[in-house]
Amino acid sequence: MMKNEKTDVTPADPDFAFEPVLSAKDCLYSCKSALNDEYTRQKSAFLPRDPFFWREQWRQLKLAHCAVPGYGNARQFWGNKKMIDAVYMKGRKKHGMADGTRAAALGVPDGSRILDIGTGPGTYAVPLAARGCRVTVVEPSPIMREALAENMREQGARDIKVIPKRWEDITVQELGGPFDVVIASYSLTMMDIGTALAKMQACCTGTIHLFWFLTPPTWVQVNKDLWPLLHGGEFPGEPMADWLWQVLCEMGIYANLQVEMKFPPSVYASVDNAVSEFSGRLKCSTAAHEETARNYFQSVLRQEDEGYVLGGETLGAHIWWTRGLPKERAKETQPAGSRKHRNTG
Repeated sequence: MMKNEKTDVTPADPDFAFEPVLSAKDCLYSCKSALNDEYTRQKSAFLPRDPFFWREQWRQLKLAHCAVPGYGNARQFWGNKKMIDAVYMKGRKKHGMADGTRAAALGVPDGSRILDIGTGPGTYAVPLAARGCRVTVVEPSPIMREALAENMREQGARDIKVIPKRWEDITVQELGGPFDVVIASYSLTMMDIGTALAKMQACCTGTIHLFWFLTPPTWVQVNKDLWPLLHGGEFPGEPMADWLWQVLCEMGIYANLQVEMKFPPSVYASVDNAVSEFSGRLKCSTAAHEETARNYFQSVLRQEDEGYVLGGETLGAHIWWTRGLPKERAKETQPAGSRKHRNTG
């Protein structure tokens, strides 16, 4: 028999090194260890986190607004008539004719008791009151209350009870409920969103409708782009509807969510019009500030047939749930045009 000869093997790659050969037992142990690590990793993803995680995330983002020097707050914004006319009422005049359609889409029975939180000019409150619903509104802004009164006169709506306070400052007893329907449409500026939602639950025996941004509105992106250039520091943005839905889940409320197109792109007659609208919001106080803003808008505005267009459409979310609704009746309460309804307790 021939003897085996020892052969020297020299790898072509000088950095090459042979790995030690593992026994079958070692291989099995290594595989089991890797599987256990992966199982632990995946299991940890489903472990319960802080039960108020999303509520706290919302609060922290709202707190970050307080840390932006000179930016102001919601109370200051809604008390500034010039800014409201430029930012809010301009779009209202363009799309206000759809108020009755939006209110009808909720499927609220005539004669229902309605609570509208942050009603503004009465987008939902006025058409519902005109149909015989008993409406109470919460509106802290005197400018918005003036717009509400004007809208009521134009639409022939009467007997709307107005509470001139912030939602955070009202007790359930002051509201005089309970209410069949509670509406909060683009008014969810509260820092403690969990407490605000719990109060809505406490005064409602029927359906709660929330409307909020699903994608950031154009002004948020403009602020995030320009604020650091003008004043230094980061602009924090706003919590979106996905966070709101998660807060509700933490409260044991598994609500419906329907996507809707809320705001079309903003259109301006000129670059100067865009600069003028945002100068107040951005606290432009010097010629250099305005020049920076002008350079920005000259870069981002798109010139189209209707004028200078800023950004794209903003998506909104309609989130709603009915308290104590039996599953067999869930389908009966779907707002018009909705495709699904999930029951909640």
